[in-house]
Amino acid sequence: MSACSERVKTCQTCARAKIRCMRSPGETICDRCLRLNKQCYFRPARMRQAWAKKESRLESLERRVEELLGQSHGSCSQHSDPDPPVARKTSIGNDVIDKGIVSLDQAAALLDTFRRFMMPHFPFVVVDSHITASELREQKPFLFLTILSVSEMRDTDLQRTLDKETAAVLSKRTVTDLSNKASLETLQGILVAIAWGQHQPGPKGSDRVGPRDFSNYLHLAISLVVELELDRPVELRKRCPRMTIDTVTPIARPIHILRDEQRAVIGCSFLSSIASIITQKTCTFPWSTRLESFALELSEKAEYPSDRSLIHLVQLQHIFEQIDHLSADPNIPLAGYTSHFGDADSFLQMFRVLHSQLQDYTAQLSPHFTSNNFILAAQLHTVNLYLCQVSLFEKGASAQLPYAVRVDMLCHGLASAKNSFDSLLTVALNTERYMSYTQWLETGFCLILSCKLALMAASDKAMRQNEPRVQALCDNLDMIRILDTCVSRQISHQPDRKTGFDYTSWLQWIQEWFEKHYYAYTARDKGSQGQVAVEHTVVLAQHPPHSAPFTADDDLGISVTPEELLPWPGFPDVLPSDNVLGGWMDLGVISL
Repeated sequence: MSACSERVKTCQTCARAKIRCMRSPGETICDRCLRLNKQCYFRPARMRQAWAKKESRLESLERRVEELLGQSHGSCSQHSDPDPPVARKTSIGNDVIDKGIVSLDQAAALLDTFRRFMMPHFPFVVVDSHITASELREQKPFLFLTILSVSEMRDTDLQRTLDKETAAVLSKRTVTDLSNKASLETLQGILVAIAWGQHQPGPKGSDRVGPRDFSNYLHLAISLVVELELDRPVELRKRCPRMTIDTVTPIARPIHILRDEQRAVIGCSFLSSIASIITQKTCTFPWSTRLESFALELSEKAEYPSDRSLIHLVQLQHIFEQIDHLSADPNIPLAGYTSHFGDADSFLQMFRVLHSQLQDYTAQLSPHFTSNNFILAAQLHTVNLYLCQVSLFEKGASAQLPYAVRVDMLCHGLASAKNSFDSLLTVALNTERYMSYTQWLETGFCLILSCKLALMAASDKAMRQNEPRVQALCDNLDMIRILDTCVSRQISHQPDRKTGFDYTSWLQWIQEWFEKHYYAYTARDKGSQGQVAVEHTVVLAQHPPHSAPFTADDDLGISVTPEELLPWPGFPDVLPSDNVLGGWMDLGVISL
């Protein structure tokens, strides 16, 4: 028996795929594994007798010819492959083509839809325009599957089938098949799956509800980031783990792989931050300086045009989280408790700093950066309005601000609401379906808060008379018209009621809620002119007119005295306890 000290010429990865293994001179990794960022392992050649080697080779050649010709009888039955090609493809998620669920032509059309209409709304997973459906299917099968799943928007049954296939493959990759290792491709696929999760159809015969898998999938994605150490620069990823005695050197990564990793990490944090703040949950992946450094690097060396917007998304996320911290600061007392002047002064100081930062950033981004970038525009409008939410509606914070500052903030909110809907309603009809989950959350939040700001102004006639700019901004916003327009646009989606694109019931509910309060305030003003005149006189005596036009450059540099910390006048009915946002993305409480 002759021993062979060399290794086989085909790596294990290429051998399992039955693909020719090519290796450049001097390289220890084959070309295919280097391109796909896979582990490349050449096993030692087994010792065998010369006559057995010759016989095995003949049998292998015969089996290969029979497989290519589609002949499954004869000697092939005696030497069957224990892991046939179809089974291997199923294990990596390419089975939707093999099973006939979709054809390759359908897949190519869905990939084109994703790239043209959906990818601009989610710049954290980018598929190069030169990659064909066949190439993506081979190189990144799970990402290919999730793209098909979220891009199918007409056939509900097909959408359900693709969702089930996605869940099955993801479960095998992360839970049941321990031979599968965490990978960037799995992370990218999860991000795509949850980025449009608001349009998942429910089980047959049941009403559609909000995104079922968002929270679970998001935390699974974050766990992959931690496991792969993608939130660290390459030079800081551990080379010598504490529990080993050998030095572990990370495999060198091509620059395009590093950029894909950075985009995915930023996307995880962005999804976690936006969703947690709006839905009032704990953010498990907040902003960090490393995220900002990743975004800055991507923006400075932009491989795609969308890379230039990432630094702005990350910096606005930081401001968003700072405002949220202002809302959750334990030093700011809850409503119903008395506060010392020092607490109010601290609140006002923090409020001024955040307002100044936001105004500077708004001036920097508008209109050049936001004219054709809806994801950035939606975030900018949301952060502007969130400052109003925290300042005017949460924990009695409005009582901590001087009257003039509160009026300025109300005007700021009305102007921001107008800008938000000017941006939203210019989107082409029937293209709202392509917006990502975070954009739908932001849109619903902006709609609710705009209604509350409009009702705040409508509830106090004396303030409107004392502050003409408030009435002017309310008239310019015209929430009655905006709600009618939003409902009309949703009614245009009638063919898609069962595919997850119908929010007409929720919008009509909000419209009814707003009009009930709005017309109650206007009727009260018409029926109590005498009482309003008295109240108006009192307000004028306490608060001199502040009629200077509101601009984005107002620094709110107003000195505070204890006498100015008076309760916000009027507005008794719209309270933070009115959780009207509860129906947005979760229509379980509304009959469809």
